Amino acid sequence: MMDYDEVYHDSKMLHLWIDILLHANPVDYYHHGELIKRGQCILSLRQVSERCGMAKNTITKYLHLLEECGKIKLDISRKGTLITVENWDKYQNRVSPSVLKIGQEVGQEVGQEVGQEVGQEVGRNKNKRIKEIKNKRRLTRHEEIFNSLASKNLDKYYSDVYEKCDAYGFDRINNLGAFAIAVAEELAAKKKPVPIAEKKKPKKGRVTEEDKEKLRRFMEGLGGDL
Repeated sequence: MMDYDEVYHDSKMLHLWIDILLHANPVDYYHHGELIKRGQCILSLRQVSERCGMAKNTITKYLHLLEECGKIKLDISRKGTLITVENWDKYQNRVSPSVLKIGQEVGQEVGQEVGQEVGQEVGRNKNKRIKEIKNKRRLTRHEEIFNSLASKNLDKYYSDVYEKCDAYGFDRINNLGAFAIAVAEELAAKKKPVPIAEKKKPKKGRVTEEDKEKLRRFMEGLGGDL
């Protein structure tokens, strides 16, 4: 907010006055160890000249006129020109309650919307990260099982071993490599062919006299001789 009294009728002075208000600090801060209070700014004649399209001597003239009008206070030194806007709060507080209320409502809506977008983005990134970790863990399990079996020349049992490990539960297995080898060795033992020499020959049963008599009667019934 600003008033136009003394500066209204001179476009260059008005331009410079607006530029000062726009660049005055809203809060205190330190510049090269020197405290610059709210409502103050360090003025660079070169930068103001570029922004406002005025010569430096013209800017200097209007700065002194603004000081005479009681708009600003100048403190010129080798470090630069420190400008203090007089009655700084006067240009900050002229906002009607209705405008403040609208601004607060808009700010809350924008804040909620931004918060939701940030939350959704965080959630998407979190889910993506969890998926990447699970895929990496799954890949690591595959590699560990296969490499363990390959070290014992048991990699041909890889598919069956992985299924059994998955059914048993990976979280319950402390040493996945050793467990996989044990499962593969058990499968290999079950599928190992039994040597012919170790196969048990069927026992020959003894034929009793009673069996012979039954057989003789059976043959006679058929009309034949034993």
